[in-house]
Amino acid sequence: MKQLLVVLATLLGLAVAADGAQLYSQSCAGCHGANGQGIPGAFPPLVDNPRMQDEAYVVMVIREGLSGLLEVGGQTYNGVMPPLPQISEADAKAVAAYVRALGESKTATSAPSTNPAPTPKVPSNPALATEGKVLFLGQERFKNGGAPCMACHTAGNFGPMGGGSLGRDLTDLHTRLGDAGIQGVLTNIAFPVMREIYKGHPLTPEEITALTAFFAETAGKPGNTASMDAARMLFAGLVGLLVLFGAMYLYWNNRRLGLAERIRRRNT
Repeated sequence: MKQLLVVLATLLGLAVAADGAQLYSQSCAGCHGANGQGIPGAFPPLVDNPRMQDEAYVVMVIREGLSGLLEVGGQTYNGVMPPLPQISEADAKAVAAYVRALGESKTATSAPSTNPAPTPKVPSNPALATEGKVLFLGQERFKNGGAPCMACHTAGNFGPMGGGSLGRDLTDLHTRLGDAGIQGVLTNIAFPVMREIYKGHPLTPEEITALTAFFAETAGKPGNTASMDAARMLFAGLVGLLVLFGAMYLYWNNRRLGLAERIRRRNT
């Protein structure tokens, strides 16, 4: 009986690990790497990370997100991990178990060959950057029908055509994430709003490479100040209209009351 329980526990553990591996591949690998190695300067590693031993902490980060300064392995990271509330607590625990297994596997087979090759750097290519810009602005449709980036974001200073203001300004995206970080984020989108928008409409590797080249070109350049100035002018105009309508209302209301008082006195 005891042996049977051991076998069942082992099989259950393998099932949990398998589920965790699939969930990790779908929701985590794009940023933290297939082997939990992370991306230097962009996303912290999960293997050799003492915090991964705390299941409650891992579950909390997965479901509630994390932002701000974080130091792992002597390197400081300053980014934002979006919350993934669609991952249930049970599934988050499966991911935590899988991440711990990754660390144990690396320790057991510690060899230089276990380190994956770094993501190749996108070479400086003006034509490729131009292609990325065209895709970003929606002047050329994504192959799988995804929405253009400019619907929510801006990047670089392209005047009124610079993009939207619903999302973050991506001018410094390459500075913050580098080639590997951008490619990881766009390959396996984890941000809730973006994930819904591009569900069933993934970017192709060629499109991701072109966008990476575009973001590399915008790095270090001023943001889209023209669109920001236009937004400020629009806001100021709306405030002015509200003030004008308020003054007109008070004027006509007082005038109506004054006329009513004169008529009342005449009648008396």
